[in-house]
Amino acid sequence: MRLRLLALTTILLITTAASAKEVWLSIGGTTAGGTFRTDARIFNPSTTKDIQIQAYYLPVGNVDNSSVQPLAPITVLKRQQVVYNDVVASLFHSSGLGAIRLKSDDDFVATQRIYAVSSSGTLGQFVAGVDASAAKAKGVIIQLQAGGAFRTNVGAANPNALTANVTFRLYDKNNALVGNPKTIVMPPYGVIAPGGLIGYADSVPGNADLSDAWLSYSSDQPIVAYGSVIDGGTTDPTYIPAAEDTGVTVTPPAQGNTFNVTERSSTITISPAIVQGMLKPGDTVTFRVSGHDTTHGFRLVDAEGGIVLDLTVPPDAPVIEKTVTLDAEGTYLYFCTITTCSTGHLNMQGSFPVGDPDKNPRPGY
Repeated sequence: MRLRLLALTTILLITTAASAKEVWLSIGGTTAGGTFRTDARIFNPSTTKDIQIQAYYLPVGNVDNSSVQPLAPITVLKRQQVVYNDVVASLFHSSGLGAIRLKSDDDFVATQRIYAVSSSGTLGQFVAGVDASAAKAKGVIIQLQAGGAFRTNVGAANPNALTANVTFRLYDKNNALVGNPKTIVMPPYGVIAPGGLIGYADSVPGNADLSDAWLSYSSDQPIVAYGSVIDGGTTDPTYIPAAEDTGVTVTPPAQGNTFNVTERSSTITISPAIVQGMLKPGDTVTFRVSGHDTTHGFRLVDAEGGIVLDLTVPPDAPVIEKTVTLDAEGTYLYFCTITTCSTGHLNMQGSFPVGDPDKNPRPGY
């Protein structure tokens, strides 16, 4: 068993060189006549190589966008940026609202400016691209205003090949919960168009004071969410990205002993999270494994060093579903076995308890 554990430790310590990346521009669009536009920029930081990027335009409507295909790869020369003014029209030859998903085997930076055009000029807001690995299962959006001189729109995107069940909670100026929590089901790669703040709670009373409000959410899959506060007089908008909400416990819908495993560069997420007391020796469980941005591996090792699962997980392929029995008691380890998957490979590991985690303790090396 010591040799097996030493081999596993060696796998986890191998340095990797690749840097596959997936970035989401959570909302963008263009309208008839060009009065509303989105300009995007993509930058290649490499000093040695040109890179290629796959670009997807995912329409709003909170629909399943799994079937959306990318454009022909975009080439970005080393140490250069590419310019896409009115990107939805100029690059995607489309109109309306949607999210932009960008993927590459190499590192890159993507940003956008969303703005309105008038006879006196433009007025808009800057939106930084969100790395898919930075999507949050627990988020909070603060400094929101609705009523009086301001209004707030909130939108979201699901950067996963799995459905996300998201529960929102709205709080008023006095930090009191407004109405009832609202759960929204987001299909794979679904995009929710920016909409009014009160749409993120049920049974909102008419006298709710949302002049200085905040919104919290919890989800069984990490999502990208944001608020946009608009001055009713000047129409000046302010973009507010979701921050990590460390005080919220994610409570996913009951799924029995079925767990979603989402792999992307730098992270492996199991949802619902497996905590002590949830599983016991002899339990049969189903793992639904999906990969994103590049090929990953998923190996699950029991408390005695035996391999329970060993999978190769291609990017954006159908979910791999495997049912296994967890016989050994103690702490199980899981990690990515593709050592060249990304620069964040060493972070792609974790553990969970089955029964008593103090049984079959692992050596301290």
